[in-house]
Amino acid sequence: MRKHHASLNWPHRDPRHYRFALPNAVWDYHLRPVEFVIFSYLCYCSAHGQADRLAPEVVAEGIHLTVTSVKKYLADLLGKGLVVDGWSLAPALQITSSEKFFTLPNEVFLLKLPPSAFVVYAYLLLIEDRRTHTCHPSYNTIAASTGISKNTAMKSISTLLEAGLITVEPSSYFDKRGMKWKGNNLYTILPVRSAADAVYQRQLRQLDLEVERIRVRRQQAEYDRRHPRAALCTSAVTQAALDPTQLPRPLYAR
Repeated sequence: MRKHHASLNWPHRDPRHYRFALPNAVWDYHLRPVEFVIFSYLCYCSAHGQADRLAPEVVAEGIHLTVTSVKKYLADLLGKGLVVDGWSLAPALQITSSEKFFTLPNEVFLLKLPPSAFVVYAYLLLIEDRRTHTCHPSYNTIAASTGISKNTAMKSISTLLEAGLITVEPSSYFDKRGMKWKGNNLYTILPVRSAADAVYQRQLRQLDLEVERIRVRRQQAEYDRRHPRAALCTSAVTQAALDPTQLPRPLYAR
């Protein structure tokens, strides 16, 4: 697995302005990855005073899923008692200052992470050392804690690595007989700002490409308007190229 190294430069800001809280108790429900993503988005909306506008269409747009899928999983969360009618959080799961909770960055929904990678990222943030922003769970531990398979856990770690959300360093240890063994990976949680900036840059490049396509189409349409015979010839050549029966046959063909 390729390693990424980056210097840590955590911003000194009020966490309430750029992070939202999830109750530790959510892990006791063993939610499926998509359910976990939806529940996280509900927590995000609740923390930012948007709980009164949680129509399924709004949730679907926020987590980049179809409305049909969101309605299905919201119904599952309702059946588990995590949400109430109106798709707001159940009162028993409202965050209070006395409860145990962990936090996720607001920008996590902009990254369009697969649900399995999202839940693995949340688990790493749950168990990280708050001073060093590191943790070292095994793949088996990640899989058992998040309810996904070991292979999916490994793929999710690779996704987070490529997204610039974590770094991965192999570790080793010596047993009592002096034999060296491979240990768990050491994960360092990076500031999410760089990963979000990369997403913005990709979106800007895509926007620039779309603007250029529109400009070329308009330029071609204007040329065709001014030179109708040229446009007609171009259309005929294109149709002939698409229809092999219209191509001239060799003189020696039988």
